[in-house]
Amino acid sequence: MMKKIPEYLAKKGTNLNLLVFVFIFSMVFVNVYTPFEFSTWFNSSSDTLNFLYSSCTILGGMVVLIVSRVVMYYANKRELISMLSYVLWLAAEILVIVMLYTLVNKLLLHDQRDAYNIFRRALTFVPAILAIPYLVSYLYLGLRSKDATINKLIEEGHTTGQALQHSVDDTITLNDENGKPRLTIKSGGILYVGANDNYVNVYYLDNDKVGYTMLRNNLKTLEKQLDAYGIVRCHRSYMVNLHRVTIISREKDGMYTTLDSNAVSRIPISKSYSEEVMKRFSEM
Repeated sequence: MMKKIPEYLAKKGTNLNLLVFVFIFSMVFVNVYTPFEFSTWFNSSSDTLNFLYSSCTILGGMVVLIVSRVVMYYANKRELISMLSYVLWLAAEILVIVMLYTLVNKLLLHDQRDAYNIFRRALTFVPAILAIPYLVSYLYLGLRSKDATINKLIEEGHTTGQALQHSVDDTITLNDENGKPRLTIKSGGILYVGANDNYVNVYYLDNDKVGYTMLRNNLKTLEKQLDAYGIVRCHRSYMVNLHRVTIISREKDGMYTTLDSNAVSRIPISKSYSEEVMKRFSEM
């Protein structure tokens, strides 16, 4: 019970939606369904007066809930309260509403019943009226929160694991900075890409020999296109095809990738890219 409440319970929109639903449900439930010997609550035989009294009572209870939720919202902005504190807070809301109902009936409406009996009856129907909308709201909000979490995880998975969504047999067309196609190749054939001033050199295997094509483009632009194929940025001047990497080694002067072609020198990995490269490589 000392666990913190879910973040969605502390949001302003959550509490606003909860209060609106509680108000609508209470008005319909009390005035249409008329539970708990409704006609005896206000010591009146007039349906009009009973409706007026019940509506005023519900509005009074809503004022208590609104003030309570505003205070709770600012309390949670400092630090999320615990589940135990939240449950006690709900109990305190109910107790305050019950006490106000008792005082209003006794002092303003001059109810002839004993104050204890009024309090005891209110302590029965107030929690019962609030229980249903609270339960429905929390179930709905909990499901929405889980759906949002799942969708977020799916989106993150799509981003971090997007290299796995394409086959090495997929064909890639690389364009120059003007959008003109300059090289069409199977993604698995690319070894690495190196920056060369205002150009990039795309190195690939051609009949077991290493060839390259020079494009007037930059690594940042190609990174957006090639990342999904497992060809990732590993250095300010290099991108490497993780499908062709056999070893990642850490040496005194830094980290390097070794490719599956003996004709290619090792490709350096800079510190700023090392964590992401290692993560992606482990997922291949």
